[in-house]
Amino acid sequence: MQILIDRQSPVPIREQIYLEIAQRIRSGLLEPNFRLPSVRTLAEELHISLVTAHQVYKMLDNSGLTETTRGKGTFVRNRELKTAVNNTAPPFDWQLSIADYLPRASFWSQSSIRLPPHILDLASACVHHSLLPTPLIQSSIRQTLEKYPHTLGQYADFRGDTDFILALTQYLECLSIHLKPHQLLITSGTQQGIDLFARTFLGPGDTIAVETPCFSGAIDAFRLAHANLQPIPVDANGIRVDILEDLALHLRLKAIYTVPTGQNPTGAIMPLSRREDLLAFAREHNVLILEDEPHRELEMARIKNSVLPPPLKALDTDGRVIYLKGFSKFLFPGIRLGVLAADGSIYNRLLAAKSIADLGSPLWLQKSLLPFFQNPLLLKTIGKLSIFLDTRRKSVLQTLESRLDPRIIRPRQSAGLHLWLSMPAGINTDHLVPEAHRRGVHFLPGSIFYPGEPETNHLRICWTNLTDNDLPEALDILCGLLNDAVNSHCHKS
Repeated sequence: MQILIDRQSPVPIREQIYLEIAQRIRSGLLEPNFRLPSVRTLAEELHISLVTAHQVYKMLDNSGLTETTRGKGTFVRNRELKTAVNNTAPPFDWQLSIADYLPRASFWSQSSIRLPPHILDLASACVHHSLLPTPLIQSSIRQTLEKYPHTLGQYADFRGDTDFILALTQYLECLSIHLKPHQLLITSGTQQGIDLFARTFLGPGDTIAVETPCFSGAIDAFRLAHANLQPIPVDANGIRVDILEDLALHLRLKAIYTVPTGQNPTGAIMPLSRREDLLAFAREHNVLILEDEPHRELEMARIKNSVLPPPLKALDTDGRVIYLKGFSKFLFPGIRLGVLAADGSIYNRLLAAKSIADLGSPLWLQKSLLPFFQNPLLLKTIGKLSIFLDTRRKSVLQTLESRLDPRIIRPRQSAGLHLWLSMPAGINTDHLVPEAHRRGVHFLPGSIFYPGEPETNHLRICWTNLTDNDLPEALDILCGLLNDAVNSHCHKS
């Protein structure tokens, strides 16, 4: 077990080690019944005292993650959550003795892809395939097969196909996002953009501030870079800049990660004034901002463009914002293409990382989407989809308002494709997942959205990945499950 310790960090060493092991257990990387190293072995491997090693294992036991038996050792608890997921353990225990540098993989551990197909998916933040602009995509691909057959035998430019980048520039211009072709880099989805940023600019000893709760895929990528993650709370207006100001008095930040338009998972939209405050903070303290914006198109149809604040990148005057836009949320989850925008040497270093990561995104795929993004019907199609989803969102909120126990906190409004629900304190939504699977639904427990010790009484649901027939059934099952959990908890109390 490879654990990197920052001995200069204000976080106590025992807490650093505890968090690293806890993250691996919660992600399923350390499987049930896996025997952890002995106290003496852990102390020798990490060059810590026996007292510190004992404290780490006691913290793990107290958290319910491990169980220590005198004379036998400390073992990962066989938690029921693991059995609910279709996951076949490797046949040989020796594999777990091979050290790795993967600190957590929470997004992977809760992915609905690993579930049986009969379970209704309230977890995946994407639009059901029946709502996608399939005819436009089909037409685009047919045109490409006729016009660009030679691209099947060619590699792409590391930064992306020139024609495709130009088409995306013009598409973004229609969204009032004014970028130049030399600023754009094609990625294999937003997640690759996050990964490129992490592997380029973050390493052991660097600190990145992350809005909390936070997109778990970003947390996983930043942890893999072995950076320090500093949680920053969010409110109804997004990340708390006032807390960033307080932290800056005694903590050196290198970067900030934020989803200002439809924050994931809370759905908050950061107003213009706070965006300006965040940029001013970044300039004053020489901090990079990684801006993730997957939802703008879906909000523009229901929020007038003059009211919806511009991206941070549009307000950026000195090139310190790295902008990410994916198309998976509302166009084509199965294609996995996105775009990254940056400036100057920041761009050049990210381009170098991209060349190392995959030698460039598929050329033919970019060519096949050229007619799609150039089609004048695209924005009209997205507008219609946005209006449809807004109607569905309101219906879902009304259902939750009428069906859920009033002790469960739910949003009155929310942007993006997800809703954040909060159970009464003391109810662990991790423990509700197996029962949810038995009843036939899946949601994301809130614990995976925290970079450190999680708050466990929250959950995130998405309401766009099911048909009109399946969604009411899924909500009915979910409301019944959550209400039963509240009643049982209050009865025990």
